[in-house]
Amino acid sequence: MKFAAELNYNSVMINIKNKYFWILLDILLVNLSFLLSLLIRFGAGYTEYFHLYSQNFIVITIIYLFFALTLRLYDNIWRYISIKEIITIGLTMVLTVFSIFVWIQLYRKNVLPRTILFLFSYFMLTFLIGDKLLWRYYYSYKTKMKCSKENAKKRVLIVGAGDAGEVISREIVKRGDLGFLVGFVDDDKEKVGKAVHGKRVLGTTDEIEKIIQKNKVDSIIIAIPSATGKQVRQIVAQISNKEIDIKTLPGLYELVDGRVSYSKIRNLEIEDILGREPINLNREAIADSLINKVVLISGAGGSIGSEIVRQICNFHPQSIILLDSSENNLYNILLEMKEKHPHTNLIPLLLNITNKIKLEDIFQKIKPEVIYHAAAHKHVPILEYYPEEAVWNNIIGTKNLAKLAHQYETERFVMISTDKAINPSSVMGASKRIAEMIVSDFGKKSKTKFAAVRFGNVLDSSGSVIPLFRKQITNGGPVTVTDKEVKRYFMTISEASQLVLQAGLYSDSGQVFVLDMGEPINIYYMAEEMIRLMGFEPGKDIDIQLIGLRPGEKLFEELLTKDEKDNMATHTPHKKIFVSKVQEVNREWLYKGISELEKLATEGSGEEIIKKIQEILPNYIPYRDKKLLTEYKW
Repeated sequence: MKFAAELNYNSVMINIKNKYFWILLDILLVNLSFLLSLLIRFGAGYTEYFHLYSQNFIVITIIYLFFALTLRLYDNIWRYISIKEIITIGLTMVLTVFSIFVWIQLYRKNVLPRTILFLFSYFMLTFLIGDKLLWRYYYSYKTKMKCSKENAKKRVLIVGAGDAGEVISREIVKRGDLGFLVGFVDDDKEKVGKAVHGKRVLGTTDEIEKIIQKNKVDSIIIAIPSATGKQVRQIVAQISNKEIDIKTLPGLYELVDGRVSYSKIRNLEIEDILGREPINLNREAIADSLINKVVLISGAGGSIGSEIVRQICNFHPQSIILLDSSENNLYNILLEMKEKHPHTNLIPLLLNITNKIKLEDIFQKIKPEVIYHAAAHKHVPILEYYPEEAVWNNIIGTKNLAKLAHQYETERFVMISTDKAINPSSVMGASKRIAEMIVSDFGKKSKTKFAAVRFGNVLDSSGSVIPLFRKQITNGGPVTVTDKEVKRYFMTISEASQLVLQAGLYSDSGQVFVLDMGEPINIYYMAEEMIRLMGFEPGKDIDIQLIGLRPGEKLFEELLTKDEKDNMATHTPHKKIFVSKVQEVNREWLYKGISELEKLATEGSGEEIIKKIQEILPNYIPYRDKKLLTEYKW
């Protein structure tokens, strides 16, 4: 503690010394400015007018100090001098010169020639700004000399000479440890040949390969937050040298605060290659719906659930109930949010949604006002072996949560669904379709506003293909793909979570909302692009192995049934969110089937469960392999 106190004292003393150094230096320069003004105005005969200075130098010093300290001029760190500080210096100069002029005219009864005022202003401004710019240049030069030889050799090219590129280039030029900036490329031909911070726009992206070779570029930064996946693909395709380090700024939908800085630059990922358009959210409406509310998120430690937690923390709820059956997942999201949002009231609940008694106890004590239901078993092949678990978690768990939301008059209930619920070929998809039916039914009879939000795969979520491919590539391959023709819809975790919050605003009477997923992506193509991004050539360095579709999988996923396509209401206030016209269901028949499923999940066989699901969902075409339902029953 004594050492820390001494260290703090020493740092304060250094700051004080630095501050006094600049004050003393500037006082000398202000006085010198006045003397030079006299010398230039009167030449050799300036001695006759020296009394204008000798009688007033104390007043000149006091007036300058008064305005400099009032405007807190010396609270600035001069090695970071910018336009803002220059304006403060200019204002100090104007006030000082005007006040000195008034003092000499009124109190000394001397006439001060206007030329003196002009010269005094000129010299004072030049000296006070010049000494600080010299210090900034010296500090920058000293920093560059300190940087390691390795970093000094790194030659950087920025793609994009817009606002984001300007910010990044400024940091690179200022800090030698970030490398040497060779210049820019930009597709705006009017910018070619012009300079930003002294670095020229060397050409367009069509010429990037030639520019890389000519300037011996080691690293490329794509500084275009608004770039689409197609634009990023075109840029990357132009770069033949796979050893070049390619980095990028996050997309606009990731830059929540809209601020660009070098610290936000990251490695180029497959998400950037696939690309998604920025999302425009009605943040005010979302904030109004969540501020000071008790929000419960089931599956809070999962990929989607945890991202919903991160998003909601920005809208100042009264408290967030983090419900998850995984102790590790719950611990991780709780730890992360306590660090990032220490003032948010977080309530961790280690609980399975199939536990009706404990779940009701929570509703009685806490009474959640908004529920986002993201808890679910989601791995298609695994649930083919264990259909009873899909019934328990995805169907019975949803029914338990929805029933309590209705009973305790929760304001809003939003369930996360999946494209696999359409014409399901898997137990997982079928169980989520039945869960949608439960939500729709409660929405028609409840004061609670129920809704389900249906979308496809989430990029880089736990258990998705991207972490698997990344691991396989790191291990030297092969990368395993089920089929060369298989396609899937994808969204980023951030995009999906934001749209879920937006769709929740439109919930009313059990609607199923469908998110615009764009075009489905070929998984084989995705594997090739990931191999290239990680610096290898597909088929040469890393092989791609076709392993065939796994149990319950389809070549293509759908977002709507044929009936839903024919009757789809395409209008919501958000262009990426649509309302699906879900087929009406007989309530008694539905819950009778669910009751029988619950009994079979406890006592019956996998074959009986699948048969019962088929009765509830006639369009469910199960994976037919009887061995599948018995070989893993220990």
